[in-house]
Amino acid sequence: METPRIGSLVIAQVAKITQFGAYCRLPEYNNMEVFMPIREVSSGWIKNIREFIHEGQNLVCKVVLYDKDRNTIDVSLKKVTPKETKVKIGEYNLEKRLGALLNQAAKQAGLQGNEQIMQELQHEFGSYTNLFQQATTNSEQFEKLKIPKKLKEEIQKAIEANRKEKKHTVSYIATISTFNTESGASELRGMLSEAQKAGVEVSYISAPKYRFLSDGKDYTEAESKIKKAESIITAKLGKGTFKLEKEKLKKEKEDILAQI
Repeated sequence: METPRIGSLVIAQVAKITQFGAYCRLPEYNNMEVFMPIREVSSGWIKNIREFIHEGQNLVCKVVLYDKDRNTIDVSLKKVTPKETKVKIGEYNLEKRLGALLNQAAKQAGLQGNEQIMQELQHEFGSYTNLFQQATTNSEQFEKLKIPKKLKEEIQKAIEANRKEKKHTVSYIATISTFNTESGASELRGMLSEAQKAGVEVSYISAPKYRFLSDGKDYTEAESKIKKAESIITAKLGKGTFKLEKEKLKKEKEDILAQI
């Protein structure tokens, strides 16, 4: 099984929280289990770890330790910068979208469920992003690829179809603080969960900041999702503060599909 290198950024799904840290799974590495020591959660003093993270949460972490003898890996949340978080989430979401596109192309080619071909593509290109980049330019590497011609054609059809689908993305930094000392953490989890149901992608930056991302066929649709999430949190937040600040998005490589 492939192992992430020390210093690399990974998506870590929090599976179990303990007094000393959290056990996480890495979806990019076949749900490999890793550990996040409590000292790696935040730079400040932590009284209750659940005020910073919760089960089921997706976090961008950095691999800080690999013990070959014990076959254990430690990851850190506090060592990841906001910029690294944004870039990694973008890359991860793009990989998922391109993976879904590839599966759809395989289905259209009558090859759905053919694990051998999927493994061959992963081995050849390393990522779905690289595969679609090579397919977009019809590179020599893609042309020489020994997969059924029908699948190649369906991949390029998927690229062409997505060229016509333009999406507008907006991003906000949300600062949320609750003065509810008894159940503030669960209150916050509930609000963020409701915000996600409104079509907003929520990611943790560092307490008390979160990134809210939404997209739509135009600016109005993307903004409307943010406004809906804002209304939900404002209505549910009892004692506390809530502020949204718009974040400027860079166009470069945010979405490969916008360039192909």
